[in-house]
Amino acid sequence: MSSERGEGGSPDRPAPEVLGGEDLAGIAAEKLPHEEEHLAALERMAGLEPYYRWVAELAEAMNGGPLGSRVLDAGCGIGNFVEIMRHRAEEVLAVDLSPLNVAVLERRFEGVAGVEVLQTDLDAQREELRARDVEAVVCLDVLEHIQDDLSLLRSFAGILPPGGRLFIKVPAHQWLFGSVDVASDHLRRYSRRDLVSRVTEAGFTVRAARYMNLAGVGPYLLKSRILRRGSTFSSSFNERQLRWIKRSIGAFRAVDHLTGWAGPGGGPPVGQSVVLLATRP
Repeated sequence: MSSERGEGGSPDRPAPEVLGGEDLAGIAAEKLPHEEEHLAALERMAGLEPYYRWVAELAEAMNGGPLGSRVLDAGCGIGNFVEIMRHRAEEVLAVDLSPLNVAVLERRFEGVAGVEVLQTDLDAQREELRARDVEAVVCLDVLEHIQDDLSLLRSFAGILPPGGRLFIKVPAHQWLFGSVDVASDHLRRYSRRDLVSRVTEAGFTVRAARYMNLAGVGPYLLKSRILRRGSTFSSSFNERQLRWIKRSIGAFRAVDHLTGWAGPGGGPPVGQSVVLLATRP
């Protein structure tokens, strides 16, 4: 296990007793069979800062303000969203199981105030993470990889204090499930109703839930269900196309805004993702 406390860490807060490096390596090998492929996909997404900023602004709009001063990014990958959140919170705990991701995180945020990197297993280390006194948990595009998603959601409830916030983003609509999902190790996609039901069953009070990114539905349907591309979604785009997507995020946001009257929760009627904000009673 390798972890690093940023300059903004709180040394007076009890350090969690984490699993040993060999234990985590074994768990990672079992749970992350395609670790290198997922790392490559995350690295391709690293340049899409406007997209991650869109997600952060949606979270804050749904919450009616910042998520909290201490935020845990659960399954944070290589920190693409951490990079956005560190400017919107005093402390960010960047948590991931993958040793490859953690190595990138430690290089990326070395000496960065307010960011702490921790390799951990979210399923097994609830009490250790609860000791960090985080005010919010964000979990982006992780739940669809987890066999027992309800158990993970209950772990988040155990980490958060009463009133703590949970923000989740997951792939939307099971009818979009196809070859890209299989290549990405997705077990499922979620309707808004599905996600609200699961989060409620885990003990949270859902405050807002909506679809996001209507413009992404067509390309995903084409690549995953029609052309049946056997690669992750980001890997199906070349560098020129990724630059075009980055420039077009503002237009994608406008499409969602213009169609917000037609869908549940103030979002479009369908979307590539579902986003949800909940609190722990």
